[in-house]
Amino acid sequence: MSGPFAAFGARNFQLLWGGTLFSTTAFMTSFLLVPIVAYEITGSYTASGLALMGSGFSMLVLGPIGGVIADRYAKKPLVLLGQIIPFLLMLGTGVLVVTDVITLWMLFLSSLLMGVGFALMGPARQAWMGEVIPRPLMGSGVGLMQVSQNLALVLGPMLGSVLLIVFAFGSGQIYFLIAGCFLVALPLTTMLPHAAAASASARRSVVRELGSGFRYLWSSPRLRMLWAFWMVISVCRFASQTLLPGFIERNFGVPASDTFLLYLVVGVVALIANVPLARMISGRRAWQLLIGFGAMMAAVFVMGALTPSFFALMLVAILVGLSTTGVMLVNQALIMSNSKPEYFGRVMSFVVLGFAAQSLLAPIWGVSADAIGDRETLVIVGMIVLAASALLMVGWLRTRHRPLEAGTPAALAAGESPAESVPLPGGDPIPAFAARVAPVMRMGGQKDRRTSVISGD
Repeated sequence: MSGPFAAFGARNFQLLWGGTLFSTTAFMTSFLLVPIVAYEITGSYTASGLALMGSGFSMLVLGPIGGVIADRYAKKPLVLLGQIIPFLLMLGTGVLVVTDVITLWMLFLSSLLMGVGFALMGPARQAWMGEVIPRPLMGSGVGLMQVSQNLALVLGPMLGSVLLIVFAFGSGQIYFLIAGCFLVALPLTTMLPHAAAASASARRSVVRELGSGFRYLWSSPRLRMLWAFWMVISVCRFASQTLLPGFIERNFGVPASDTFLLYLVVGVVALIANVPLARMISGRRAWQLLIGFGAMMAAVFVMGALTPSFFALMLVAILVGLSTTGVMLVNQALIMSNSKPEYFGRVMSFVVLGFAAQSLLAPIWGVSADAIGDRETLVIVGMIVLAASALLMVGWLRTRHRPLEAGTPAALAAGESPAESVPLPGGDPIPAFAARVAPVMRMGGQKDRRTSVISGD
């Protein structure tokens, strides 16, 4: 329990981490299941994207507001509500699928309500972390929390794959298991202590709080370009999930449900990659890793478009697992480690907008595939990812020597004192704890590299 894993020494963090893993795995599995069920019902790429738009609408509207609520009110009721609603919803959707009553509009409504739960739970969990673990462990906690969420992105597809292939579960039965994941997460959340809400005098209107959070995000060059890159990658990453069910059926004569075979390969590779990445995301090469994984993801889309067989596509899935988990984990870890704890909820709510955008824009990929072809659409997606990665590299080269912001987990992990880091223009005063905890734990890969870490390299 040292270095990057030090936060696991805190019992409350263990509970929060485990609850996040189970509940986010359930969310991710449900989001992956929606386009498969939609394609099985309609046989249309466009319908697969339309079904996902439900979650996109709710996360777009409630995502930013959920961040404000998370930073102002007690987190425990929000997280519990964000687990109970989806549990009941998945149970009901499973019944509809098993009884063959499910329709496209029902699937859309289910997706819409799942987005409500995710928009409430995601920011609240992130903001809660700033209150349940000691400040000196914040750098470790931020990295490990992103590992938990990234593992959920991996375990969701793996769970569906194993159930579908090994145990011959149908889509409805997988929905029941998703509901079970929420049941496991609920008692873990219940055991966590209540976190106090902000005092009434400290609260401002939702609009002002939301504006304050966005100004904070946009005033930081690092956060600004990381968030923009995240939005592009989120939308492009989901193109493959929207198109894959129809892609393998139309091009290789493989049933759409066998998409989970590809998810299984992606999941195994990503699961293996998470452990070494957990040690590297806080190191001095994190930005270079992110840019490299972005370029790899762009190449993978083009390779997927050129595959001649389903077996070749499964080989490409190995690189999909590595590039996807690398981009998601490193990007989110850098976003949260460069944010102040008092803004965790709102910053996370803007991250949730990435999930909203990928669901809302999913029909674009479906329409494009129906109009110009699925292979051609995948090449276009790859070019967009490559351009975003190139812009990120330019931005990093221009900002890498800027000092870290005082009070952020990145600054604390680097052992900075207030004199060594500066607040952002127009930002809040340096928190008192930033002066009290120096020197603090330095995360793995940062010892004796003070100059390069402080410069943001």
